[in-house]
Order: sequence, then C-alpha cells, then structure tokens
Amino acid sequence: MKKFNRSIILLLLSCLIFVACSKKEENVETKKENKNNESASFKKFSKSFFGVFDTDVVFTAYCANEEEFNKYYKVLEEDMKRYHNLYNSFENANENNIKTINDNAGKEPVKVDKEIIELLEFSIKNYKNLSNKNNIAIGSVTSLWKAEKDAAVDLKGKLPDDNKIKEGLKHINIDNIIIDKENSTVFLKDKDMKLDVGAIAKGYSVERVMNKLKSMGLKSAIISAGGNVKAIGSPLEKDKNKWGIGIQDPKFDSEKVDIKEVIYTDETCAVTSGDYQRFYYVGDKAYNHIIDPETGYPKDKIKSVTVLCKDSGLADFLSTSLFLMDVEEGKELLKKVDGADAYWILSDGSVHYTENMEKLIKSKGATNK
Repeated sequence: MKKFNRSIILLLLSCLIFVACSKKEENVETKKENKNNESASFKKFSKSFFGVFDTDVVFTAYCANEEEFNKYYKVLEEDMKRYHNLYNSFENANENNIKTINDNAGKEPVKVDKEIIELLEFSIKNYKNLSNKNNIAIGSVTSLWKAEKDAAVDLKGKLPDDNKIKEGLKHINIDNIIIDKENSTVFLKDKDMKLDVGAIAKGYSVERVMNKLKSMGLKSAIISAGGNVKAIGSPLEKDKNKWGIGIQDPKFDSEKVDIKEVIYTDETCAVTSGDYQRFYYVGDKAYNHIIDPETGYPKDKIKSVTVLCKDSGLADFLSTSLFLMDVEEGKELLKKVDGADAYWILSDGSVHYTENMEKLIKSKGATNK
C-alpha cells in the first residue's frame, strides 16, 4: 500500500513538473510576443554632443517618435552642461562651483548649490566606507600633473617637480572639507588644499540625469559619456533582450578603436578607468591621469578596469579605486558592494574578472538574447 501511494505521488509530481514547465514556456513565449509588439511601436533615435567633462556624450533611446526623443535629449544636454559647470575644479562658472571653493580655501565658506554638497557627501562617505584610493581632496597634486599635461607638445612633456608633489601630498586631508548643510556652504580649512572631483563627477552626473529621464517616462535608453555608460530598461528591438556594452582594447594609438570584449546585461551602469585616453609621454614612458594619493604618481600595472553596478556614480568611484589596487585587493573591495563586478586588463596583457562577470561576457558564451 505504501509503495502504491508513493508511485501515485511520484506520478502527480511528474505531472506538476510538466505543467509548470509548460506554463513557464508559455510565459516566455507570451513575454517575447509582448516585447515584439512593444518594440514595433518604438523607434531607435541617437544624438551626441561634445564639451562636457572633456568627452563626447552619445545618447540613444527608443521612443514613439522624434519629438519625444528630442524632449529627453534637451533635458539630458542641459543638465549635463550644468553639472559640468557645477563640478568644474579648474574653470569658473556663472554660479559658485568647485573652483570657487578652491579659490576661497583657508579664507571663507562658499555658498553653493545643494547638488555640490550632495556630491561631496557622496564622495566622502565612499572614501571612508569603501576606499581611500579615490580622494577628492587631492587637487593640490592633480593640478601639478594637469599643468604639465596641458604644457606638453605632441603629447611629450616633463614630470612635475617631485618636491612640489611631496608638498602637495601634505594638503589632501579629506577631513579639512567642512560642510554646513543648514547654510549650504563648503569651507576648506587648509589654504593650500584643492578639490578635484574629476574621478567621480561624470558618473555621478550621468546617474542623476538618467534617473530624471526615467522619472519622466523614458523606458529604454543608453548613454555613453567617455568611459561612463548607463542603460535603463532593455533595448526595444525584436529578439534583443540585453544591452551590449563593449570594452575597448586599451591601446595608446587611439586612432583605431578595437573591442576587446562585450558585456551583455540588463539595466546597469558600466564605468571604465584606463591609462590609454588621457596621458602624455616623458621620454619613452607614458604617464596617465589617475594619481595614487599615497605616492602622488600614476600606477602602471593596470591598463583598464571596467566596473558594473547599479549606480553610475558609485561605479565611477570604484573604477578609479580599483585602477590603483592589485586585482585581488580590488576583488575584496567589491565584496563590500552588492551587485558590483569588474573586468581587468593588465599591462602584461592578462585579463581578470569577478565570478559573476564571467556569466556576462561574450567570450564565455553570453548573448543578447
């Protein structure tokens, strides 16, 4: 009797599994059909502009018509230009910005827009909770490197004075940034301190703008601002369910862009930090723009590192931090951040990636289906 009951139970379970699988296949087909129907009512539009954060901004969106696309594009362009001015460490703007804070270091607090305070708080929080490799108070050192790069002729220049670098490193204490939220002011206690938010501001701005467009009703879009990519929704194209994000082969001869790898993923942010786009030569050695706050000099073990996570500002913070770490140290850092993954290309040509990233890359079988 017990054996008979067990057989019936097994038979019933088999039927349930079969029904469940049938329903699952039916649901998949229904979703696929729904998406194809939705895709038919949307068209792909793309537009770009240059002049913010020293890079090209390319915006692609799936909209019902060009008028709708242009509405989103106008907001994107205006907001990105405004953030570029607000977060600029080296040029003044029509309103108080990061340079205004630097100009008044050691003198007086500067009244600023709340979005500057929010960026500074975001940066300080991640510096203290995640990594001290990305320090927005390093402007006294990065400004030395920027001056030499700007003075370089045909990408050939000289190193900053080592004594000036050592002196600059004495003025990068992030605790000397005094924020008064009630009065909306920022004050640098150290008169020789300078802020440089260049390693965070672009990704942070992309995150805010794309979230704004999403709240306005945009369902499917992707933006690329230099090494910063943010995708929302999924591509509204027939038989295409994933975004394909290319990882550039990090070569100094940037006339030709070769793709080293492709990541296929759902809504996400991808930010790349590399040594191959902003650099100059001293003799035969190339020096990149990513400065280690411990030494005041760039590192050359990593060619590029691409970080995936849900927040573009955080991805920007992490990619700079990982560029200045060994791979294993970087993997330990990523364990502190839910849903963050990375793909490294080292100077010796070797490639490394986190465990979950392996499931997303083309060379390991990932597709856009």
